[in-house]
Amino acid sequence: MAEKVKFSVSLNAELGEALRQHAEAEDEQISAVVSRALESYLGHRKRMREGREAMVEYQEQYGMFTEEERAKARARVADLMGWSEKGPKEARPA
Repeated sequence: MAEKVKFSVSLNAELGEALRQHAEAEDEQISAVVSRALESYLGHRKRMREGREAMVEYQEQYGMFTEEERAKARARVADLMGWSEKGPKEARPA
């Protein structure tokens, strides 16, 4: 088992209550829910950072992306994410 470290964090009341309710509904400890969420978040942020670094490296080697390439990329992402033509912010549920 991995060594554990204890942290103290502050959450807004609504988020704290949602966390408690989720942990209870899943019959899990809050620390397990937070650990899993943090692992997911950090993994996502790492992939985003690596993707940005790869784009910078590519552009340093081959030149800046053209507006046409950027438009194609935006359309591809929108298609993959199921976003409307309005874009991600307008298409996301409230």
